[in-house]
Amino acid sequence: MEWYKFGQECSQPQAPKCFPDGQPAGAVWAQDCHIERSEISRSARYDKSCAAGEFIELHGATKTLGGLRFSTSTCDRIGGVSSLNERWGIVGHGWAISALEHAIRAQRHAHAFLITGPHGVGKTTLARALAKRLLCTGIDAPVSQNALFGNAPVMNDEVAAPCGACRACVKTTKGVNPDIMLLEGVPSREFYNKHGSTAPPRTSDREKRTVLVDQMRDLEKWLATAPFESKYKIGILRRFEDANEEAQNAFLKTLEEPPSHAVLILTAQDAGLLLPTIVSRGQPLTLRPLSAETVERALVEKWNAPAPDAQLLARISGGRLGWAVRALSAPQLLETRRDALDALYALAREGRAERITRAEGLAKDSAALPQVFETWLTWWRDVLLLRSQQENARVTNVDYVTQLEQHAGAFSIDDIQRALNATRAAARQLGQNANARLVTEVLALSLPRA
Repeated sequence: MEWYKFGQECSQPQAPKCFPDGQPAGAVWAQDCHIERSEISRSARYDKSCAAGEFIELHGATKTLGGLRFSTSTCDRIGGVSSLNERWGIVGHGWAISALEHAIRAQRHAHAFLITGPHGVGKTTLARALAKRLLCTGIDAPVSQNALFGNAPVMNDEVAAPCGACRACVKTTKGVNPDIMLLEGVPSREFYNKHGSTAPPRTSDREKRTVLVDQMRDLEKWLATAPFESKYKIGILRRFEDANEEAQNAFLKTLEEPPSHAVLILTAQDAGLLLPTIVSRGQPLTLRPLSAETVERALVEKWNAPAPDAQLLARISGGRLGWAVRALSAPQLLETRRDALDALYALAREGRAERITRAEGLAKDSAALPQVFETWLTWWRDVLLLRSQQENARVTNVDYVTQLEQHAGAFSIDDIQRALNATRAAARQLGQNANARLVTEVLALSLPRA
């Protein structure tokens, strides 16, 4: 067996032992490619095993080698992403953690971050983990450098962070770190005048709240003073799309001229909902939904969910682990979903008069309608997948497969597509403050009849 030095790219004449992946970041090692251990930096790890063919990112080595694909006989992990996830306490989003960790170790992290993604995908969890990592005081040992990594900082278990044991980490975990301020919208100005920014948990992802300009002034005053115990003061502004234009403009001043000890972390559903001047001044991190397998495994291993429940929640969560965890402890979320699907299934069998009556009933709870329509969209998507006979089609509503197959057999692809478009249009109209009853009636009458 021939050995290849760490960081050395394979060349075509050496095939089939190894081959380049064509990526400027580095090489991918094939079945018979190995790495000589004597060439590995002492900071590399060999105490953890990895699955065959698993992709391993090498932090700090992007100039030389972006990643390796190990064969079954070379299944050693080198500072792998999963170990970082464990330290940060995050499920998935390894690419974001890797980028942040490398920037922090190189002391080149931004003073402002913008984390975007769907509700429940893990934005606030990542923001809190980033704050914990920045404030950790248990990693004062120097980070090693190695020429194989282009003299960039490399992973070193002796200085692993966040440590979870120092005073700052313990306080951050308990939510009482004085150098972290978490702000989000309040139900009303009257609520703010009476209770300040400490708002109760939202009843749903779509509950309307507003970030006020007074809250931005509170943040500015808080940041103006020196940190209490740590190197930084960190402001986490959750769901900043709830900020009105006045509040966003007030925050822009802080963002443009922050104190040297300030780090600002914004979360939002979409960057397009914020002022462009705010978006351009922060490091963007767009979180994508996790795979159903990742969500299912996390629910079983970390939240002790029964396997059948974990499988169902993983599918219907759409890759949003936060939503799945809430649903695990709040059965009413699943009951609301079942009510919405049962109403749609019944609606497809009813005549015009019955549909109008049902639409009137649904419209009485206008606050719940956006979630109802979102659930209906998953139904029509599943029906379309089954109707088009997609190979390995993975439906979302796995507990309604029988009803889905009935609709797939009863409706044409054109019927299903029209139902999808009508439901999307109804959801969009609700967002534009259209009359809820009128929107629901028009949608009910436009759906195909089984």
